[in-house]
Amino acid sequence: MPEIRTQTSNRKSADRLSFDDFKEIVLKDYRMAVESRQVSLMGRKEVLTGEAKFGVFGEGKELGQITMGKHIRPA
Repeated sequence: MPEIRTQTSNRKSADRLSFDDFKEIVLKDYRMAVESRQVSLMGRKEVLTGEAKFGVFGEGKELGQITMGKHIRPA
């Protein structure tokens, strides 16, 4: 089995991840992306039906934001 490494803020880059830990992280990120997309769709629907006056949404950028959030660290 290939070695999987991560660079999250609470782990050192040399720590090894088990397959189950990796799977848990991927599923957590997927859930976050799906929930974010659903919230964007709900907001867009409210704007189009006139329930909200305006809306600013970032749909389509969820995966990129999650990925960047895992790798960018404060200076």
